[in-house]
Amino acid sequence: MSAESSHGAPVSATPPVDFHYKYTVQKGLFLQSEDSTDDTKFDFKKQNFGLIDRDYPTDIGDTEEKLWSRFSRYIHSLASSTQPGESYKVLFLGRHGQGVHNVAESKYGTPAWDCYYSYLDGYDGMVWADAHLTPLGEQQALDVHALWKTQLALSMPPPDRYIVSPLTRTIQTADLSFKDLSLPQGKEYKPYIKELLREALGVHTCDRRSPASALRTTFPHLTFEPGFSDPDPLWQPDYREPRSARAYRLATLLDQVFTEEKEAVFLSFTSHSGAIASILEVLGHRRFALETGGVVPVVVRAERVQGKRDVPPKEPSDAPPMCDGPPEWPM
Repeated sequence: MSAESSHGAPVSATPPVDFHYKYTVQKGLFLQSEDSTDDTKFDFKKQNFGLIDRDYPTDIGDTEEKLWSRFSRYIHSLASSTQPGESYKVLFLGRHGQGVHNVAESKYGTPAWDCYYSYLDGYDGMVWADAHLTPLGEQQALDVHALWKTQLALSMPPPDRYIVSPLTRTIQTADLSFKDLSLPQGKEYKPYIKELLREALGVHTCDRRSPASALRTTFPHLTFEPGFSDPDPLWQPDYREPRSARAYRLATLLDQVFTEEKEAVFLSFTSHSGAIASILEVLGHRRFALETGGVVPVVVRAERVQGKRDVPPKEPSDAPPMCDGPPEWPM
């Protein structure tokens, strides 16, 4: 994995390709994609992940058929009738549960967190380098597990692939969300680690991942993408990835996934608030704030476009200089 391109945007070890994808959100399927949905009040756990109760052109007239079954048939009809270079996928974008770093930022306040505490591995008895879940974060992931269990019983299609950020809190979240579910053969939970699915890179130690050797020891069931290095090749202590570079990185990730996972239609991504915001931006989805443990599903049409994706110019670090000492901020 190469740490940076010449413009400062991280790129993968995958050989360069001369195409990328144009993504289009398919509206009218999940409430989170609708402009009328208030993301500050919406609770996906109370609304079947946000699936809209509607008719589909592929319905067969069985009034007793479950909504998820009708939705799945419709999606597979789209996926099976595409033109060359076109595909449809359903992405379940899940944010990790509450981590120690989330507690620290709330405790010290965002200004103090950004200019001092986020530079440290921990403080005052808390450790947030490659932050772990808190007990609340674990419960949030278990709540998602319970939702999946309920919805799978209602014929919700399980993911074909479980793609996970390499940071500890996301691995913990994915494990708690999907382990022990009753899943059909061939759809078992097998977390696949991809480097580019991470949170904004640099400065914040909570976003510096552990060595791959340590992750393999702690989580022996993980599968890592080819070329995954033992040390973290992307995190820098003095440069915080700007939004434009993060969007490029996540667009590159999506291009990889849509190229590699040609047969998969339903994909789970377990990631971070900033990374998911960038994915939504790349897809052309409306902004949708996610609480810790939140999930936003998106139906996406991808169209292959000739030519490499434009690389943004390198911008200044998206982090203030470190303060000399713990600042006193009004709480």
